[in-house]
Amino acid sequence: MKRKQLAVIFVLFGALSCFFFISPSSSFADAPKEIRIGATAPLTGPAAEAGIALKEGMILAVEEWNTKGGIYIKEAGKKLPIKVFIEDCQSKPEVGVSVGEKLITREKAHMLLGDTFHSSVTMAVMELAPKYGIPVMSIEPVSSEIAKKVKENPKRYWSYWKGNWNSESLGASPFNTYQYLINNELLQVKNKRIAFIVEDTDWGRSNAQVANDLFEGEGWESLGIEIVPLGYTDFYPQLTKIKANGPDILITSFTALSSGVAYTKQFHEVGMKCSHMAIYYPLRPEYLSQVGDLGEYILWTTSFIDPNNIPKHKAFAEKINKRWKGTTNVDHASGYDGIYNALASIKKAGSLNPKAIVAALSKLDREGILGRYVFNQEGHAIRAGKDYVPIPGIQIQNRENIVIYPPSLATGKYMKPPWLSN
Repeated sequence: MKRKQLAVIFVLFGALSCFFFISPSSSFADAPKEIRIGATAPLTGPAAEAGIALKEGMILAVEEWNTKGGIYIKEAGKKLPIKVFIEDCQSKPEVGVSVGEKLITREKAHMLLGDTFHSSVTMAVMELAPKYGIPVMSIEPVSSEIAKKVKENPKRYWSYWKGNWNSESLGASPFNTYQYLINNELLQVKNKRIAFIVEDTDWGRSNAQVANDLFEGEGWESLGIEIVPLGYTDFYPQLTKIKANGPDILITSFTALSSGVAYTKQFHEVGMKCSHMAIYYPLRPEYLSQVGDLGEYILWTTSFIDPNNIPKHKAFAEKINKRWKGTTNVDHASGYDGIYNALASIKKAGSLNPKAIVAALSKLDREGILGRYVFNQEGHAIRAGKDYVPIPGIQIQNRENIVIYPPSLATGKYMKPPWLSN
């Protein structure tokens, strides 16, 4: 009997030994071995140029962090390397959600950057934040509808953050630039009429609506907002209609390079006699090579990168060229800044706990390539302006991008297009 009791005691002792000595090593085996970042971007389709540049910027940033040894994570008790997984959203919200969920559930991403480019995709992908409770941050999307969702339900979207400014800021840039030109008698207007042609995305519509409302508030007559499909290239019907109404200003907003190139050529073919301002597409380095002298004197706006006049932009462009053997554009810088903002927040948190990362992200205040990144707490969007991330008015002169507004950032003066003198 005693032998049986001793046997039972030894078995229990063995089981306890396994619990106390094997369990900790088991827990250690479950500790994170790397920091996993997921991202969605348009890698195919009409916005692929932007998506690929964003991807290249993100990869460069991760390589730099890994060269420095990664980030210390207290759950692991050491620095961990970073791995980024980038999936093609195909510019479609439903695809963005599908690949976003794959990144979270299959790749076990600790943070999702989604979407990196499209507002419409972000409106869908941001729903993964409350669903899975992990940090989700978009990079370039600007639609104010995104921030509006956060404002209306901050508890639901506590872990979603918008890594760019709102469309109010982007829509205000054309208005502010033209007000400056008109008030300083650099541009004369006859009819105070304005027209818009924009792509059928949340991004395109929201930018145009903000600018339209601002101009109408100053007594301008709006000739309407023409909405065209993403990647649209036949603008003759819209331009002919607008020309007949005698606009002083025509504003366009496209993310597809093909749309911007086609519009610019057709603007001159139709013989438009108004000032025209573009939102986004002239930032593509391929734009000028495809439109040539037809791009001269066009005004444009969005975040910008200027390697010729800004030293840190020049240094960044040299890194991009060395790594990817290509011309640098603002998408490279946005992807680079976006993932740096995410990793800086993880570093500050020192943890992969979602709440710790979000707490650090919400207090972000860092100088990036494109400016100083600070979040507005109410809508979780990045602040815009000369003290944060600027949105200047730019003019193409002699195939160079010259900042003409605001004066504090200007690298040159506005030049009157020759067709406005006729």
